[in-house]
Amino acid sequence: MNVRTEHNYNWSAPLVSVCVPTYNYGRFLPDCIESVLDQTLLDWELVITDDASTDSTEEIVNRYAAVDPRIRYLRNAQRLGMNANLKRAAESARGRYLKMLCADDWIAPRCLEVLCGLMEQYPGAVLATSAEIHTGPAGVPQCVQFLFGEPVSLIRGELMLDRMAKGLGFGGNSSFLIRRSAYRKVEGYDPNLLYAGDYDLAARLCQIGDYLHTDEALFYGRAHQEASSSVDPLKLLDVPDWFAIPAKVFSPRPVMSKNWRRYQGVTSLLTARYLVTVIAQWLGGRRAYARGLVEQLRRHGNFQFGLAYLPLHAAGRLYHRLRGEKRSLTALPEPWMGIPSRAQSRGRAQVPNA
Repeated sequence: MNVRTEHNYNWSAPLVSVCVPTYNYGRFLPDCIESVLDQTLLDWELVITDDASTDSTEEIVNRYAAVDPRIRYLRNAQRLGMNANLKRAAESARGRYLKMLCADDWIAPRCLEVLCGLMEQYPGAVLATSAEIHTGPAGVPQCVQFLFGEPVSLIRGELMLDRMAKGLGFGGNSSFLIRRSAYRKVEGYDPNLLYAGDYDLAARLCQIGDYLHTDEALFYGRAHQEASSSVDPLKLLDVPDWFAIPAKVFSPRPVMSKNWRRYQGVTSLLTARYLVTVIAQWLGGRRAYARGLVEQLRRHGNFQFGLAYLPLHAAGRLYHRLRGEKRSLTALPEPWMGIPSRAQSRGRAQVPNA
């Protein structure tokens, strides 16, 4: 099937739903919305779920929705929290595919066309992701982050779960394009998680289908101080997610079974990582934080295997610190990867200042 790029979309059943959960990100929404309006594929709807924002979010979205009926605005009567708001966005969607997109990020013009086309080409895939263009707070591209170094990678879900056992991830929400039938089969986002809903959902999707990735850079990830993915040590207080998710995904796990080995692998890595973090935070004077991590380790740590891995992990941390942190498989931005055109966004819908 060819992906449709003309105005022959179905209002009640679009090919893809772009799902944007937001909370007080009105200042970023014009970039996000404009990037969807600029897609080469036109058979989409945009579902924005507002988690009871107190800024100008509602006014901004309503101005766009008044111009383009493909934009739907849903406001929560009270705050649901990040993962519950993600879940509402995904479960309000009507498309065959769900393109998740954080409100502070945006997508390249070919994003929907490429990802939907790949999913149509590989019907066994349940989750597709792409390379990312990392930007600063103002949206200036800094580098392109690749995962596998191949134009297209189709990987069995079982192999992705093996990667998870080695401490590797699946990409984040803004990279995800999900087959909606698969999303419903695994019951979607877990609203009870504090932080890592994308990691959890991707793992459960890989239990029922294949993972698809393109190293074409198709979305922009904005780094700023308020982003949930910012490198802030205090966010490690969400550590229960990192232990709870493997416990859920790799269950049941009879001794020496594949799930048992995967669970032991990932939790031993986590235990070693947080033991080193506890020491570093304690020596750095952040002792209340260190005590919080100790409590999490007391409840969930895999000391049987984690202690054996500790010297190797500590040596690796020290090595990377001395050499300086570097992302693997990165490249400089290309000329077309410019900053968002805020002048264009102001003109299209006469968006007010956020």
